Amino acid sequence: MTVKEILNKYNISEATIRNWKKLNYIDSINNIDPKAIDEIINNKANQRRNKRNSTDNIIPRSYVEDKKIIDIIQTILNLKDEYNISNNEILFEAIHYILLKNKKKMPTEVIQKLGNRSTNKMFIEEFNKIDINYKPNNDFLGCLYMSLLSIGKKDTHGIFYTPFKVVDKIVKSINFKKDSKIIDPGCGSGNFLIQAFKKMKSANKDITSIVKCLYGYDIDEIAVLLAKINIYILDDEIKYDEINVYVKDFLNDEIKEKFDIVIGNPPWGKKYTNSEKKKLDKKYGTLFAKQDSFSQFILKSFSIMNDNGALGFVLPSSILNIAVHKDIRSFLLEHDIKYIKKIGREFEEIVTDVIIIKVVKSQSMNNKCIYDNELIDQNLFKSNPNFNFLVSPPIASSILSKMEKHPHSKLNKESIQYALGIVTGNNEKYITNIKSKNNEPIISGKEISKYNIDYTKIKNYITFDKDNLQQVAPEKLYRCKNKIAYKFIGKKLSFAVENKGWLTLNSANIICFEDDVNTNYLCAILNSRITQLFFEEKYDTHKVLKNHIQSFIIPEFSNEVKSTLSKLVQATKPTSSYNEKIEEIIYDNLKLSEEEISYLKGRF
Repeated sequence: MTVKEILNKYNISEATIRNWKKLNYIDSINNIDPKAIDEIINNKANQRRNKRNSTDNIIPRSYVEDKKIIDIIQTILNLKDEYNISNNEILFEAIHYILLKNKKKMPTEVIQKLGNRSTNKMFIEEFNKIDINYKPNNDFLGCLYMSLLSIGKKDTHGIFYTPFKVVDKIVKSINFKKDSKIIDPGCGSGNFLIQAFKKMKSANKDITSIVKCLYGYDIDEIAVLLAKINIYILDDEIKYDEINVYVKDFLNDEIKEKFDIVIGNPPWGKKYTNSEKKKLDKKYGTLFAKQDSFSQFILKSFSIMNDNGALGFVLPSSILNIAVHKDIRSFLLEHDIKYIKKIGREFEEIVTDVIIIKVVKSQSMNNKCIYDNELIDQNLFKSNPNFNFLVSPPIASSILSKMEKHPHSKLNKESIQYALGIVTGNNEKYITNIKSKNNEPIISGKEISKYNIDYTKIKNYITFDKDNLQQVAPEKLYRCKNKIAYKFIGKKLSFAVENKGWLTLNSANIICFEDDVNTNYLCAILNSRITQLFFEEKYDTHKVLKNHIQSFIIPEFSNEVKSTLSKLVQATKPTSSYNEKIEEIIYDNLKLSEEEISYLKGRF
């Protein structure tokens, strides 16, 4: 097959093909054997399966308020292992127990979906000894189901149900009218619908009318069953057959109904198969198909919302500032963003900060938004890089304003060349700590400090043969002796003058300048507190990207000041600390107030 045919069939880039050739995964670029490509892709998939195919059970401890539930579920998991009981038999017994306690009849759908009750009498006897103190605020069934699911399935499908306290915050932020029609498009075991029901019931609304207003969709038929059971036991008047929770693919199925409120926690980072991607592409277009699954849920939600309807979602904090989410931010700015609240890491099972967002489907151009308890003008986001949803404290805004008003330049000229460090493809194979006549030192990110590099601490060596390495910039860029090396990953900016023409690994990227550019002066600015402030307020990320650096403000000071700063940088030993003499000169020339200086020193 030709390269073009391979690219179209497997949805990979030419750079990937070239890397595979360098790594000897394929023999030739001109005539590629599809079997070789299949083998490469299968091998890479197998490497990822360690996590996705994990059969470990983890109890989502942050999900329920009553921590006694955690002990109960652990006891049930122990019974499962001891008696070799299936997940469905466990869930059947739990539902049977809860329905008996609530004096509700067993719906026939439970047997249809889960099968018959376990025939293991010893297991049933032990299960019935467990005192499940069921409360509506503690979605016991949902917590049990998540605990029974393997880590791999949850990771692949983006399944992490929302803790009660997060659900409660969203539901409280939404104004439910008497006839509001509400949907959770990825309802899981129904936690959002449970809390919506309770809020509407507290307003003395008729029980039957409330149930008719609540809708839930999910692709997981077991989760849908649990959601229906959870709603079923909320009140004696509720009839199981009148509950509007369905097995439905929100993105791919046609939704004819219109809704006033969309609430929930859409899946994040869902891994789609190639056929699923093609299906989304065909249905909605390439732009939609390329979005993260949570962005797709937002877009589809707006298509089924009535005008002036409200959306309340739990989302990863990456929506606020990561460049790949620029399009969904731009879309949301066409409507009224009412509320954004950072709530940190509320999900113990995932290391991601989360936010709550409420948006009204309306095209008012003068909307005020409550952002972390502060009232701001939504239009502020439109002037941010990539429409970032980030807001600076007043004192930080004052400092940034002084930087922007001062004469300055940016590192975005064509003469400035950026390059990534070397990706070997196999560090164990290509990197050694033994010096030989054929190899040379290579700098990594951990050896880069502020201002300068301590070359004596560099102990890694590489034989530079670009044909064997996976990703290499033009050699002349590495050999440039008027360049700056910087850490690619790190919350604290670290830029260092590199004047030996040494190679760098991919944890240390480089910026190359013409000979007359004063890189020492640039390092004084790039390592300063004012640049750290700019970076955090504009991007708030741990990855330092080319487009970030190109936006940094480089103040134009007098030649005398530049010379002084340059000499101070040259005299500064590699350090993780700020050079306070350099800092004082910068503050003085930008005319920062004592309060602003204290703020910078206190923050960084």
